[in-house]
This record gives sequence, structure tokens and C-alpha cells, in this order.
Amino acid sequence: MRIALGVDGGATKTMAAVGDETGQILGVGLAGPTNYQLIGLEAAMKNLSDSVQMALSSAKVSMEQVEFAVFGLAGADFPVDFENLTRGIKHLYPELSFELVNDTWVGFRSGTDKDYGAVVIAGTGANFAAKAPDGRMITGRGMGYEWGSEGGAGSLIRQALHFAFRSHDGTGPKTALEETVLSVLGFSSYDDLAFYMYQVAGEFSKIYMKAARIVPALFELANGGDEVACEILSRSGKVMGEIVGGMIRRLGSSHLPQEVVMVGSLFTKGSNPLMVDHFKASCHRYVPLAEFKLPEIEPSGGAYLMALEKMNVDSRGAVRKRAIETFPRVDLPGELVI
Repeated sequence: MRIALGVDGGATKTMAAVGDETGQILGVGLAGPTNYQLIGLEAAMKNLSDSVQMALSSAKVSMEQVEFAVFGLAGADFPVDFENLTRGIKHLYPELSFELVNDTWVGFRSGTDKDYGAVVIAGTGANFAAKAPDGRMITGRGMGYEWGSEGGAGSLIRQALHFAFRSHDGTGPKTALEETVLSVLGFSSYDDLAFYMYQVAGEFSKIYMKAARIVPALFELANGGDEVACEILSRSGKVMGEIVGGMIRRLGSSHLPQEVVMVGSLFTKGSNPLMVDHFKASCHRYVPLAEFKLPEIEPSGGAYLMALEKMNVDSRGAVRKRAIETFPRVDLPGELVI
């Protein structure tokens, strides 16, 4: 029995999947984040190891039996990141044959078996990637707004706070976000919230789980017709569509039919359609024949299928179908719920 391992690691969680060459998923594992840019290399490798060991134990196989592994990790953005993460993985598994890729690519494979197309990840953060029929690839920097990116829960939280303060201060349009933000974060006044943000330099890591609840509240306010909430979702979708559409156009393949995979809780769990609608419309301005797909399997399953490909196993057709069918339902504690 030939064994493949796939790992998807992000800013919130890491999931590993182990399976055989027929597409049968034998075990999965779940641990904390592996974006080492946020938590450091040591903590990231500890979480990666925990998720892999859980998957191996569930599958009742050893690491020595793994023929190939693909690690799709957030934070693998620049050459130095690949050097650091490769060193960390080799320290954990000196004998393992593996490939390290940005997590966008395992997300892409989770939604399509096609050789070219694009992917957008919109979860805790956001990133983008596109591939041309001739194999040329573009991967986004994944570093945030200042680096030319947009989207993700963090971006929505910042925008919600911005307009909540302006609503309170009388410098912007009135919005129900004004009351919602204080209620969700547990502050009695905007002076108290402002002072807290001053103390932590605007970072919400200490109360992230509270701050994350602003996002589902934002979607619900949009459902109620709050104009500011509607505009935040519409603008975010429009810009994400521009970014991925621009990537495809840069590759010279915007005239071709292709699949754009939408990964992440903002796409899959949002209770209001405005963000998705504007994303699709914006992308279609660049790629008129684009078809939009949601993941068919967890991105760690996409990484596993990529590992099979590296083993010269055709991961399409019956193999992919079996992987989708045998991937177990996993509860994801701490995942952003919308």
C-alpha cells in the first residue's frame, strides 16, 4: 500500500490527511496554526507535527510508510520563508520526500482537478493565485492590504471598526455597527475601546475570538439592510474579484474558460450574498468565461491529492471521487463561524 500525506496550515488551524494510492482517506489530524510569520517557527512546527501525528495515528501508519507529502502553508510567501519552513520540516522528518507550497495551491486542488485556473482564499486572511495552461503561475504575497491584497476576516473587522467609530463620532454615516461593535467586544464606550486599541497598538490577538464575531454580525446587519455593512461586503468582493481577475489577465489567459476556486469561511458560510455576488461580477469583467467553484474536499485533501500526483498517480476521476467520499467530517474548534 502506497501512502501519501497532505497538510494545509493556516493562521487559525492546521489539518493533515493521510491516504493510499486509491484515494481512500485513512486518517486526518487537526492542530493549531502553522503560519510562522504570526507565531514563530518553533510553534508552527509543533502544531504541524501534532496534526501529522494525529493523522498517522488515526490511519494506523507510520511516517516511514509515507512515500510523499505536500505541505501547503500560509506564510510561505518569500524565498526566505521557503528556506525557514523547509528547514523546519526537514528537522522534523529528515527522511521524508516532500514539496512545500503556498497554501493557495492546496486550496486550488481542493476545488478542481483542472491544470489551470485560479483560487482565492478568504478566511482569517486572504490570498490569491492563478495558473496558465502553459504552467506559468502567480502566487499573491498574502501579506495584507499594504502589499496590494484585500479580503479576509481581518480586513472586514478593520473596516467595521473604522465605520463604527465614525458613526459614533459623527464623522461618517450612521450604522448599526456602532452598537454591535461595542456589544461584541464587551466595551462600555468608544473611549474605552479606543484606549484599549491604543494599549495593544490596534492588535486584537488577545481578544481575537471576540473580534471575529464582528464578522458574522456584519453579514447579519447587511441582511437587515444596513447600508454601511452592505457597502463593506460589496467593496471587499469587488476588490478580490479585481485582484484575481488581474492575475489571470497578467498571465494572458483571461479569454479562456477556467475555474476559479473560492476557499474559506467568508465564501462558504457568509449569510449574505453581496460579497460573493460582487466578487463574481468583478472577476467576470476580466475573465468572462470564469466558472466559480467551492471546495469539494478540505484543502488538506487537496494537498494529499497533489502528493499522489507527485507519486505519478492520476488523482482525477475515481481517485478524486473516492477521496471526497471518504474524507471524514471534522469539527474545527476556533474556526470563524459565519
